[in-house]
Amino acid sequence: MSEYYTFDCGCKFKILGNSKEFPSIDFKPTLDNLNLECSKTWDLISSGNTKGCFQLESRLGQTMSKKLKPRSIEHLSGLISILRPGCLEAVRDGKTVSNHYIDKKNDQETVDYYHPVLKECLEKSYGEMIYQEQAMEIARVVSGFNLEEADILRKAIGKKKADLMSQVKTSFMAGATKMGLVNKETAEEIFGWIEKSQRYSFNKSHAVSYAMNAYLSAYSKAHFPRVFFASYLKFAKDKIDPQQEIKELVRNANEMDITIHTPDIRELNELFAIRQGKIYFGLTDIKGLGQSVFKKLLKIVENDNIDIGKLSWYQMLYKILCNINSTATKALIASGALDYFKKTRTEMLFEYDIFTSLTKKEIEKAGDIIENGAVPLISILTELLTKRVNIKRQAIINNLIETIKHPPYSLIDKIEWLSDSENTLLGTSITCCKLDSYNIDMTNMNCKDFKKTYKVEDIILAAEVVGVNVTKTKNGKNPGAEMAFVTGEDQYGMLDSIIMFPETWEKYRPHVFDGNVLIFTGKKSKAKDSLIVEKCFVPKS
Repeated sequence: MSEYYTFDCGCKFKILGNSKEFPSIDFKPTLDNLNLECSKTWDLISSGNTKGCFQLESRLGQTMSKKLKPRSIEHLSGLISILRPGCLEAVRDGKTVSNHYIDKKNDQETVDYYHPVLKECLEKSYGEMIYQEQAMEIARVVSGFNLEEADILRKAIGKKKADLMSQVKTSFMAGATKMGLVNKETAEEIFGWIEKSQRYSFNKSHAVSYAMNAYLSAYSKAHFPRVFFASYLKFAKDKIDPQQEIKELVRNANEMDITIHTPDIRELNELFAIRQGKIYFGLTDIKGLGQSVFKKLLKIVENDNIDIGKLSWYQMLYKILCNINSTATKALIASGALDYFKKTRTEMLFEYDIFTSLTKKEIEKAGDIIENGAVPLISILTELLTKRVNIKRQAIINNLIETIKHPPYSLIDKIEWLSDSENTLLGTSITCCKLDSYNIDMTNMNCKDFKKTYKVEDIILAAEVVGVNVTKTKNGKNPGAEMAFVTGEDQYGMLDSIIMFPETWEKYRPHVFDGNVLIFTGKKSKAKDSLIVEKCFVPKS
C-alpha cells in the first residue's frame, strides 16, 4: 500500500522519497487532478503573499490580492483583469473600475449595472466591464452589432486608432438609436465607458488561462515553498533589478519560516539548490565567481579526488584557494562559503593574503608541512624557515610572522562589513543586518510578527527605513497637511505600512530617511494592517 503525505488543507500526495522530514512527493498537476478549492492556496493568495506568483508578484498584485481576497478561479481571473491598465485608469464616479470591482465583490458597494439592459452582460463581474467579450456583447445588445462589427470595436480600442474609433462610434450611436433601448446621452456614456475600461484589457479566456497559471504557482508556493523559492531564485538574475529581486525573495522566504543559507563550498552547487532540506545560494550566485571559476573548482576536486568536507582550513588554502584567482577566493570567503571552518571571515582573508604572499616554491613547501598536520599559520611559516629559504626571503617571512603576531587590524568580523559584503556579493544580507549594530533590546515586535500579532497598542518596533512616501491629507483636522507612509525593514521581513500623521511627521521627519535605523512606538490601525506611529527615535549603537 502506497504511503501518502497529507497537508492540513487536505491535499494528499504520494511519497516517493524516504525522508520523513522532507519527503519527495509526486506532484504532477493537471486540470484533472489539481484541487481548485484548496484552502491553503486561497489563504496564501488572499493574504497578499503572492511574491513570485504568476501575474500577482508585483507590489500592486500583492496589494490587490489582499484587497480582493479571491476564493475561486472566477474571482482570480477577475483580479488579473483589473490589474490591466484599462481597469486601473478608467474612472467612474470618482473611483477606478478596479476599485469598483473590489468593493462590490466585498459587499462594500451596491452592485449596479448602469442601465438594466447591461445586467446580463455584466452580472458575473459585479456590474463592471473587465473583459473584452463584455464590451463586444454590450455593443451587440445596445447597438445591434454583429460579431464582425463587435470585433472591429475591440481592435479599434486595443490599437488606439483614432480614425477607426471615430467610425466605430458613429456606427455604435446609429445602432443604439435604431435599437431604441437607451437614449442618445446614455449611449454616449456607455461608449465612453467601453473606450476607457477596455484599453489594454484581456479577453476572458486569456484571463482564465492566466488565472490557472497564477493558481498553480500559488499552490506550489503554499505546499512546496522550498522548491518554489529555490526555483524562483535561480531566475532572479534575469530580472531588471536582480539584487532587489533576490532581496525580496529572501525576505519573503524568511516570513514563511524558510531560511536561505549563504553558499557552502562543500555543496559545490552551481546555482540555488536544496541540500538536506535547506536552500543554499549557488557558488555562481556569488558576484565575482563565474562559471569559469566554478568549472575550475570542479576540475580540481575531480582530478585530485578531493573530499572538500574533510579538508582543514590550511589544506583548503593550499589545495583549492591558491589555484583559483584572488577575486573569486575573496568572494567565497566574504560571502560565507567557508564559514564552516569556524573562523571569522576577516581572519580567513587575512591568512589568505599572508599565505599567497609566499612564492610558488614556498607555497609548495608549505603544502608539504600542512599535509603533515593541520597547524596554525604562524607554525607553518616558522617551519618554512628551516626549508632552505634564502636570506632575503627569510626576512620577508619573519615580517609575515610578526604581522600574524600583531595584526594591523582586528580580526573580528564587524557587523556592518558583513552586511555590506553579503549585500554586494549575494544581493542581500543573510547572516546579519544593519539593526544588529544597535541596541534594540527594548523592542517587543519585529516586522514579521507585526503582521501576525493581535496586539493593538504599546508596539515597539525597530526597522531600517527603506522608503518614505510623503503625501497630503484630504480630510481630518488639517486638510492638506503633510504626512508620510514609511517602509521599514528588519532581518525578519518588511513592513510597508508605517503611518506618520501630520503632527507626528512634522516632529520626527528629520530622522526619517532611507538607510536610517529607528525605533517606532505606536499602535495598530483599526484595520490592523498598519502601524500608527506616536513616537520614533534613533537607538544607541
